[in-house]
Amino acid sequence: MKIIKLPPVGMFAVNSYIAVSEAGSAVLIDAPEGTEKIISAIENCGAKLKKILLTHGHCDHIGSLAEIAEITGAEVYIHKYDAGKLTDDYENLSEYFSVYLDAPARHFANAKTVSDGDIIKQDELEFRVLHTPGHTSGSVCYIIDGVMFSGDTLFRDSIGRTDMPDGNFSVLAKTLEMLTELPGNYRVLPGHNDETSLAREKAHNPFLNGNMFDL
Repeated sequence: MKIIKLPPVGMFAVNSYIAVSEAGSAVLIDAPEGTEKIISAIENCGAKLKKILLTHGHCDHIGSLAEIAEITGAEVYIHKYDAGKLTDDYENLSEYFSVYLDAPARHFANAKTVSDGDIIKQDELEFRVLHTPGHTSGSVCYIIDGVMFSGDTLFRDSIGRTDMPDGNFSVLAKTLEMLTELPGNYRVLPGHNDETSLAREKAHNPFLNGNMFDL
């Protein structure tokens, strides 16, 4: 598996990633604004987009979703609790951040819904869905071969916001406790900011190591 990190885009500086199978099938993790750049990146590595996996349904992570899905015919996956955000400007925060957006995220009503523990397969690639609510009720991480695409659940030295519609800090705290109990280590590729590892975050992230009140 080859993983390509796309340059962060937009005022929200969203990370998105392309995972490419041995057969040249591409899986896109999140679809922020920048349709042409994303499609060009996929074409430049000789791949064809087959699937789009969404970590959650906020507008900054779905800015190019409808257009890319329309152009490529790729299947779209999102947790069942966040599916409604793909067609609701309030829920996906397009209204909340309207002053910063050229236009609301285009609606997309044909996503396949997933639940905790589901496996999404593309050629030899198998992405396990880990439900990680808190930032939103349907936030997920996708785990494959020692890699965790963490969306806005877990960042380097921080975590996703919970002060917006559908956010819940108490729920996220339970999610973070669950992450600390995962065996082994993972390369963590987050929705914003720099790459990290689960072991590093267990040691240094104040929201995971119990030192958040010492900040």
